[in-house]
Amino acid sequence: MLLSGQRIILAKTIRRSGSTPRDVGSMCIITETGELFGTVGGGLLEYQVQTRAKDLFKEKMSCLYPFRLTGQGVAEAGMICGGEVDLYLDPLFPENKETLALFQALVTEMTANRTVRLVTRIQDKVPALETGTRMLIREDGTIMGNIGLAPDALPDMGKASFELFSPDPKAPGFFVEKIRLNPRIFLFGAGHVSVFVAQLARLVGFDLTVIDDRPEFANPERFPEADDLIVSDFRQVFDTLDIAQNAYILIITRGHLHDKTVLEKALSTPAAYIGMIGSVRKRNLIYKDLMDEGIPKERLEAVYSPVGLDIHAETPEEIAVSIVAELIKARNPEKKSKTLLP
Repeated sequence: MLLSGQRIILAKTIRRSGSTPRDVGSMCIITETGELFGTVGGGLLEYQVQTRAKDLFKEKMSCLYPFRLTGQGVAEAGMICGGEVDLYLDPLFPENKETLALFQALVTEMTANRTVRLVTRIQDKVPALETGTRMLIREDGTIMGNIGLAPDALPDMGKASFELFSPDPKAPGFFVEKIRLNPRIFLFGAGHVSVFVAQLARLVGFDLTVIDDRPEFANPERFPEADDLIVSDFRQVFDTLDIAQNAYILIITRGHLHDKTVLEKALSTPAAYIGMIGSVRKRNLIYKDLMDEGIPKERLEAVYSPVGLDIHAETPEEIAVSIVAELIKARNPEKKSKTLLP
């Protein structure tokens, strides 16, 4: 939208405590016509954010927006979640050439499947046309933008995707975002379970490549959700795939020989997750064969197999739910479980 010349307000959750509907890093975009894309939690919170955003288009200023809803306020609003949330409402106007160029560079890096860090100065009432409010750090270490902060002053984020920090309590804070394309699933096998895995995976934000050696199975009619459909021999196809560190490999082929072939190749990739369907007995037989061929036991122990969370799934639809649930859990390892009852 910004690159097409539209003014937008980007609302992002930068801090939270208590029982809130969305975590730090949740975002939504509000356009001048009132359209909403994304979500920061829905309900009263989102309504108030949209209302405040309308004023910001006129004020042309940023806004630190604290939202506090606990106790009686929760009940009156008909909400279950309460707690405290701080949002940053950031006006992104195409008239700000520095902002426009930075987001153009961001799109270029993401399109090339390179991870970047975006650092935003968090401060109330920053004019929309002010420069020096954002810094982009590319994967190769090159920097675009100047916010008066050295890259080596940034915190070590580990596996986290978002972090709010302030090197000086009396100065504005900075919000650091680690940005990359949606993680991609390489789904080997185009059978019945894979059809439902594809539907659910797309629904929860994964990109998808489906691979099978049978064109009557790997086709757009069966997999309209797929970004890519590849009909190829399972062993040879790895020479053509660009499997990044945030990739997920699912092995759901029609037989254990194909599963073994794909698993052997998958173990040589940097994929973040490798999962293989099948019984424990089948898995152990494949593992034994691969260990006899020299693959370390420790490497095999990192594979998710049998794939999927144990929810006593039986039908293809239920098995797909268990698999995609495990993918979501693997995608968000830094998030803590929420306790519903004391």
